[in-house]
Amino acid sequence: MLTSARPDPPPDVLQTLVKLYIDRIADQPLPLFDVKRLPSRAQKFSRGLLRSFLALTVRYSDSDFYSNGRFRAVDFYKNSASELLFAQAAEPSGDLDTLMAFCLLCLSEIADGKTTRAWMALGVAVRMAVCSNTMFNAATSTTVSANSELSRCCWSLFILDRMHGSSFRCLPAISSEEAMPEMPPIAKRPSLTLPNRLAEFEGAEEKDAGISSYALQLLSIWGRLMSYLKTIKQGNLEEPWAANSVYQQIKSEMSRFETVLPEAHRFKNNRFHDRTPSELEEQRAYWSAWVFTQCIYHTIHCTLNHPFLHIARIPGRPRLRSPSFLQHATDQAVLHSAWVVLVLRLCEEKHFTIFDPFVGHLASMITTAQFFLKFSKDESLAARASKDFEMLRSYVEKMANTHSHLLHTVSKLSRLAHFATSHVYAASNSPPKVETALLWDLLDYAVSSSPVVDSGDSSDNVELNVNTQFLSPINPDTPLPRTALHSSQELSLSGPTMWSDATFEFDMADISNLPDMSPLMTQSEIWTGGHL
Repeated sequence: MLTSARPDPPPDVLQTLVKLYIDRIADQPLPLFDVKRLPSRAQKFSRGLLRSFLALTVRYSDSDFYSNGRFRAVDFYKNSASELLFAQAAEPSGDLDTLMAFCLLCLSEIADGKTTRAWMALGVAVRMAVCSNTMFNAATSTTVSANSELSRCCWSLFILDRMHGSSFRCLPAISSEEAMPEMPPIAKRPSLTLPNRLAEFEGAEEKDAGISSYALQLLSIWGRLMSYLKTIKQGNLEEPWAANSVYQQIKSEMSRFETVLPEAHRFKNNRFHDRTPSELEEQRAYWSAWVFTQCIYHTIHCTLNHPFLHIARIPGRPRLRSPSFLQHATDQAVLHSAWVVLVLRLCEEKHFTIFDPFVGHLASMITTAQFFLKFSKDESLAARASKDFEMLRSYVEKMANTHSHLLHTVSKLSRLAHFATSHVYAASNSPPKVETALLWDLLDYAVSSSPVVDSGDSSDNVELNVNTQFLSPINPDTPLPRTALHSSQELSLSGPTMWSDATFEFDMADISNLPDMSPLMTQSEIWTGGHL
């Protein structure tokens, strides 16, 4: 039992916490430790690293050792680690245990919704690594292997910086991944369930850098996206359809990514939808990284084309905009948001729990896009968006049961839903409005998952009368088909023909490169039969 005289756990309790870390935290999202060596490594942790490790893991533990005050123990460990680590930071030596401890401390602060403290822990750790030349030596030394703890630590700092440090309210601590060492080792890719396709990928096998590598590439683009959103939030508007716009630059980066992602990792080929729950759990390291990659890929596309950024009526935005661009942006937002819904629903149906809270944030970002689409003039699209909005909101709520900082996100999503509900009850003839500050908060992980709330006044509101059809069909007198459009909740995931349908030949790394077919089809025709 935990006492003030014996605050640290005995070896057997520590090993249960190590197992908990391996099952629920390792590589979700940080590749900080080599999990094969962690049981023995934990016995030699420095005091600061041990306290940081305990601050992060004890909060999820049901060990009897902490039965008399688990949360009190978490606070003690976190405060003790913080005191030790910031004292060591005064004399930056680049000690590896100290840098690793700061990574865990940052995760603990994020888990507690302590945004500023998380930024400080991350910023100090990065500055220590820079001032001591630790990061530079890791990037240039030929003796630093990808499997080394130093490489893992540097990339963990990078991940934290792109996820939480790319907030609208702070500056990234790591400007570029070019100064990073070789990436950590990868999770082994599961074998294909279709033997006749193996030969198709043999030539590309040596080019496969591993799913975690591609997740890191997308995180780099994510940082660029957050910087782009920050400039828009500050009022620096551009013409996104212009060839040299930041919008087009990010799309170009995504297109480059699509050219390097191996076929074996794509939705249609790795057959996630056909895997059994036991298969997924046996290779959790791969599948959790794969789900993350799918979700962040589609969220980048959806956010880049978010109705809030391009369609909604915001004061100061030019009224004259390219109809073909707006149609393309709308179609992309609709398409990619539906893919996130589909992937997360598959995870739930297969009881494959995602422990990474950042995926919960990605789901909440998609929820904001679905919120706008709820007010589409296309009734079928609006109906589907309403169902998907509730599904995603429920997903974030369930994840918040484990990750309490997401309760702040849930609260903000509830406020968002209230705008729609109050408008229905008011039976107003004018379009509903929502605070722009609330939307910006939900697009920022650091702010969304913290108790900080920006309250906008009436001048900061945006109308929700959303038009999703900007280009006229060939025959504008022909009524738009409505009956064929179904909610993604109504997809028959076990149907015999769903996954063999030709529409699924275009998946994560294919669909965004299709030419804009909006002039030749209606919105509903894109979704005929409920297929992507």
